[in-house]
Amino acid sequence: MTSPVAQLQYLALAEEFYQAFGDLPENGPSGIPVNWPRYFALCHSTELALKAFLLAHGWSEQQIRGRQFRHNISELMRAAMALGLNISQQSCSEIDLLSEAHEKYWPRYPDQTGRVFLIDQFEEPFVELLSAVADAVRGGGRLYVEY
Repeated sequence: MTSPVAQLQYLALAEEFYQAFGDLPENGPSGIPVNWPRYFALCHSTELALKAFLLAHGWSEQQIRGRQFRHNISELMRAAMALGLNISQQSCSEIDLLSEAHEKYWPRYPDQTGRVFLIDQFEEPFVELLSAVADAVRGGGRLYVEY
């Protein structure tokens, strides 16, 4: 059985990972402009925010953890948009670009053969997503971080 406050817990955790994203330095220790922990934080925050939205719209935790959705930002986004997630198509398309890297764990185990986007370009569309989810889940109140 899904907890009646699961969507609030997922959203709070999404906000915590977004805060971690903001707290980490932009460049990695070597000075290159890819800080993998920061990359992971924003990708994981995206996954959690989308799952919070789906939970708020009647999905069960079993559904959001199912094989089709697990870490697949694209599938989670499609499901959320079908349920009326209120973000622009441009932001939806930009966030969708994170799916392959997140699903294949590139921020945890960098794959030098795949294409990697600089994570900062996703902050604006992500803030639009997080704001829309916060509006849907708790009426717009912000819990941990400003966005």
